[in-house]
Amino acid sequence: MSPIASLVTDIEAALHETGGERRAVLLNRITNLFIEQLPDLNDDHVSVFDEVILCLALEIEFAARVELAERLADLTRGPRQTVQNLALDREIRVARPVLERSPCVHQDDLATIAKNRSADFLEAVTNRKSLPSRVTDILAERGNPIVIQRLVENSAFELSDYGLKILAEKAVRDNRLYRILKGRPDLALRHVGAILEAARQKARSEMRDVTEQSELLESALDVGAAVVTINPSILEMAEATRKYEKSANFVFSRPPDETEIITLLNHGRIAEALAAIAHLANLPRETLRQAYASPQFDPLLFIFRGLDLKWPTFAAILKAKSGGILPQTLHDSAFSSFNALSRPTAQRVMRFIAVRTVI
Repeated sequence: MSPIASLVTDIEAALHETGGERRAVLLNRITNLFIEQLPDLNDDHVSVFDEVILCLALEIEFAARVELAERLADLTRGPRQTVQNLALDREIRVARPVLERSPCVHQDDLATIAKNRSADFLEAVTNRKSLPSRVTDILAERGNPIVIQRLVENSAFELSDYGLKILAEKAVRDNRLYRILKGRPDLALRHVGAILEAARQKARSEMRDVTEQSELLESALDVGAAVVTINPSILEMAEATRKYEKSANFVFSRPPDETEIITLLNHGRIAEALAAIAHLANLPRETLRQAYASPQFDPLLFIFRGLDLKWPTFAAILKAKSGGILPQTLHDSAFSSFNALSRPTAQRVMRFIAVRTVI
């Protein structure tokens, strides 16, 4: 009898047995053959193996199903019906390998699992290399803190406007989550607006009875929401402990232009550059020194955007703060925040900062 004929005979016998031991042995044999021959198999061949493996896998013991899931999880052309069956298993130890790693799990199944299964399954799904927005929308709604953190950390996960709105609402209440979200330059232009609006809505609901002057309330909400969006610690800028030498009494016969400010910064004449910016902003020079001393770039961001200074000028002062080299991650984060912050909001916050700093 040929090896193939012998294998067919064994399969037929195993499928008629009530016990699972022979099935498990045969399943292992067929799986080995499938993996070895996979590079040379066409789609029809894979489908045949899939049907046989699935039939055997339905009636094997738990440990054998876990082992099967581990062996199939990394195959780029795995037996799809079998992988689906393993992914939908109620036992997380069976489902986890294929949920985390198999490219053969269909997004329909991932969406079903995200919608109906427990936290363990959702965490397994967020260990995948990438996810479509139809799945991340559900995970944003149902996910625990671990799931939410993975959603905002992995730039390969697609986020729809709806999903981003949910994450923004969570970030307003969770400063740690906000800082992770802010660290993704690819989302900055979208998420700043989403978080700002979420902060405004939250504050509006809590301040409804404070004043009947809607214009005053809206102005206050712009300031408060922007502060939450950019950096909740910005209003404590006056407490910065880093000291800089007092600048000389630089006198400006005319308003300095941006080219002059950039030149001063590039030549290391920081005190003069800060004095020039203070002159333009009509702010105390101490305010600019404290903004420059802040470990975050946000205080300077409000001032520069409030003055309508251009990005190269802001980049020049960040480069000076960083010792002459602007790291790419800082560049990307600052560039996104710079473009996302509106001038009217920056001006309101800038005025608010001015009265809180030491003059």
